[in-house]
Amino acid sequence: MPRLLNTYLINQVLAPFYASLIILTSILFLSRLIPILDIILGYNIGLVDFFRLYAYFTPQLMLFALPMSGMMGVILGTTALNNENELMVLKTSGISLYRMLPPIILVALSAALLTGLFSIYLLPAGKKAKVELAFQLVKEKIERSIPEKRFSESLGDIVLYADSIDQKTRAWKGVYISDMKDPRHPITIISESGIISADSTRGTLSISLQNGVLNRTSADAVQTINFKGYDMNLPLETPTSNPLAKVDETTMLQSELLEEADRKGRNSREAATYLIEFHKRLALPVSCFILTLLGFPLGFLSGPRHKTIGIPLGLAIFVLYYVLFTGSKIISESMLLPAGIAIWLPNLLFLILTMLFIKSVAREGHTLYLEKFHDFTYAIYSRLPWRKRGKL
Repeated sequence: MPRLLNTYLINQVLAPFYASLIILTSILFLSRLIPILDIILGYNIGLVDFFRLYAYFTPQLMLFALPMSGMMGVILGTTALNNENELMVLKTSGISLYRMLPPIILVALSAALLTGLFSIYLLPAGKKAKVELAFQLVKEKIERSIPEKRFSESLGDIVLYADSIDQKTRAWKGVYISDMKDPRHPITIISESGIISADSTRGTLSISLQNGVLNRTSADAVQTINFKGYDMNLPLETPTSNPLAKVDETTMLQSELLEEADRKGRNSREAATYLIEFHKRLALPVSCFILTLLGFPLGFLSGPRHKTIGIPLGLAIFVLYYVLFTGSKIISESMLLPAGIAIWLPNLLFLILTMLFIKSVAREGHTLYLEKFHDFTYAIYSRLPWRKRGKL
């Protein structure tokens, strides 16, 4: 019986959990996609790169989608049990709410571990991959704008010419460059070969030239330099100003965050950013566990007069948690509280709230408050203008 009950409760929760996860992930991805739509169209991103971009965004999306999906899955699953009178059958069989907790804890723990995987390991990896993809796209866009045996002015004040271009390696042969960024000191470069190179770690795009001559002209002299290798930085809008390639603390590993915080001084304002990111990655999986577990008593709040009260209440609680979580980050940045205390404070408050909810629902002490809440909300709803017009 225990194994059958556990399996049934888990199956009851997993179906709405998966549905919620797919819907939320799609909505969140679209919200992320719209601000960078002009970049996708401007760089002519293909289908393969688009799916790569989606994969790189996934860890960040999952930090919000998994906790909410876990909470909604448990709420919807337990609400279905309650509305179909299965809860009454279980209670008459001598099965208490506490006996039904282990499978829900297993689901919450699984969701939390998955959130931790995305938060601690896959998030920085995805961020770094996005940076590399952004540099690759800009590099490919520049390469496409340079035709053979034709002068190209696609780089503004820099005029490029390549006698031939290797279609496989994209290396140039017979390169001529006229750099007019400084009209008082124009630069002319002639080299045997060259290729565009990108360094995503330093955030630079450059043209690497081999075996050539550089002429720099001033008002009264001409400087000539022979070189075997020369890197010329490109003065265009680099990927570091691109939201796809924003390089910040989110690209660092946990150990790197602590090292950077130690380097700047743990108690300094500069170190707060790194400590916040460090504790945030650990706190979010715990919040997923707490919020998913909180969905269990919320699902049993349904009844004849309030069949779906757990769903809007769960959404309100979820929003409240992230409001408090955002506030805790602001408090940490203001140095009012250490990051280790401020970031974990919402988890502590919601853990206490979860325990109180479970205890109240197990003792059925919530009924009176729900009736009062229902009467209060119905009284407000009945006085709304469109409600009155509907009656007319």
